[in-house]
Amino acid sequence: MKGKTAMENKIKIYEQGLEEYPKSWIIGQNLFMVIYFAIGAFGMYSLQFSGIPILSIAYIIFLITMLVFVLRKHVCTFCYYYDEWCNTGWGKLSSCLFKKDSGNPELGGKLAGVTWMSATIIPILAMIVSLILNFSTTGLGILIIFIILSGMHFMIHKKSCEKCKMRFICSGSTAK
Repeated sequence: MKGKTAMENKIKIYEQGLEEYPKSWIIGQNLFMVIYFAIGAFGMYSLQFSGIPILSIAYIIFLITMLVFVLRKHVCTFCYYYDEWCNTGWGKLSSCLFKKDSGNPELGGKLAGVTWMSATIIPILAMIVSLILNFSTTGLGILIIFIILSGMHFMIHKKSCEKCKMRFICSGSTAK
C-alpha cells in the first residue's frame, strides 16, 4: 500500500491465511459468479428497446470491463495474491494483464464498492420494473432466485475473506 513500508504491511498480513486457495474453490466461485450474473442479465432481458435487450447487454459489458480489467489493475496489482491463486484466481489474471503495483488501490477500493453494489442493485431494480410493467410468475421467480443468490454471494465472499492473507489490509474484506 502507498505510504507504508513492506514491514508495516507484513505485520498486518493474516499469517493463518491460505497461501493458495484450492482450485476447486476457485472454479466453484467463478462458476457461481457466472450463474449469478447470467441470472441477473436474464432477469433484465424483458426490458428491451426496439427488440434489443440493451440493459442486459450493458450489464454484461460493465461487469466484464470492471471485473476483468479495471478492478484487476487497481485492486489485484497490490494484493498479496498477485500472480498467485487467490479465491477467484484473479491474482493470476491480474499478473497476466498488469505490472505489480501499477494501479491505484484507493480508487480500486471505491470502484469495487460501486461495481459490486451496481452488479446487485441494478438487476433487482430492473426486475422490479419489469414485473410492474408486465407481471409474470417466472419473472418473480427469477427475482427471488437472484436475491437469494445475492445473499449467498455475500456469504461466499465473507468465507473467502476469512481465509485470506489480506483480510486485515484489504478495503473490501468482510472479515476484519
